Amino acid sequence: MADLTDQLTQAASLLSIAGVPATAQPGQLISTSLVPPLSLLHFTDIVQQDVSLDFIAKDVVFSNTNFNSPTFVEDASIAKILPLFNLTSVPPTVDTSGTPGLIGKLTGTFPVAVPSDIAPTIAVVWKIQDDANNDLVEGSDFLAPNGLTSPTLDIVFLPAFTLFDGSASSTVKRTIIASVMLTADTVTVNRDVGPVVVTIPAVPFPKVLALTRDTNFGGPALIMVPGSSAISTVEHVRTLLQPVRNVISALTTVARFAEMLLGIDTLASILDETNIAFSKADGVSNLNDIDLESGFLNDTEAEDELSAFVYLAPPTPRESTENAVEMFNDRGFRTDEGKFTVTTGTSFVALCNNLHSATPSVTPDSATLTVNNPPSGGILGPDTFGDELSSIRFL
Repeated sequence: MADLTDQLTQAASLLSIAGVPATAQPGQLISTSLVPPLSLLHFTDIVQQDVSLDFIAKDVVFSNTNFNSPTFVEDASIAKILPLFNLTSVPPTVDTSGTPGLIGKLTGTFPVAVPSDIAPTIAVVWKIQDDANNDLVEGSDFLAPNGLTSPTLDIVFLPAFTLFDGSASSTVKRTIIASVMLTADTVTVNRDVGPVVVTIPAVPFPKVLALTRDTNFGGPALIMVPGSSAISTVEHVRTLLQPVRNVISALTTVARFAEMLLGIDTLASILDETNIAFSKADGVSNLNDIDLESGFLNDTEAEDELSAFVYLAPPTPRESTENAVEMFNDRGFRTDEGKFTVTTGTSFVALCNNLHSATPSVTPDSATLTVNNPPSGGILGPDTFGDELSSIRFL
């Protein structure tokens, strides 16, 4: 099968991935395939052919003179071996009676070259990797509507997000590899085809905490960003939300993008409120210093007035706490009256529509709200977090 192995190896070496653009947008459908199509392989197969030969020659004399008998070779009776002399005559004479010949038999196998044609079969497994050669996960990092085991591949790269830091837009690379197995008869050849690299623009994502006076995200609002944030105004937040919405609005069949869009739309509706306070600081130790709305005789401060929140932030590595925000019922980040910590998950959002509980909750499921210290309760202490928050800080 050496000839077939060589041809199959050559066919595998000619395969390449076609139809992949150098750059693509998140959500863009890319259709690619392995080329060229496989054709018949023409090879010479060496077959071991059975051989059984009988032969008859000279120098013996048989009693059985029927050489055409099928059992002649097996049971022939030899009368004499030539030359034979008749010693009864003087001088002796040569005895020429009988049928002379030589018996023999040859059995076994010998190789025969047989020209053959065969159509090879192909099995494919597509792999998608990131910049660091980590295998990406279908459904989380990309979509493959028709699967990953066909010679053709339809793929949609899902958005990659980066925390907005005011710098120029960055990109990420996605690598496509086809692990191929060609088979013909009993011969198999394996080969990785590729890689082919696609560059995708990363989508800047803001880190923003929005808290509202009323439950269900209504009323005057406080918009907070970390002190190191490149966001400088409420309007700046609005401009950052729209590109994210544009990218994910066509991908809401993916649960995390549907959840993300809900968070973005909720924040956008909060930003439409007339009375909005803006804070750019890693922490606010006294929310009484921030006015939510102006009054004729007295302004309404943020302290002891907040009832709901939306938190947007892309997750950081597991070992990092930079994604978390802490909220306290007491000033100065003291925990004696109650404290909870919020993180976002795969959807980059955490929504709480009602803080009026000792154990408030957030959606979606990938977000977390951990009550580190329950409200102190009692006659003078708060028994809820709604209308009680007095300090907040980003980690």
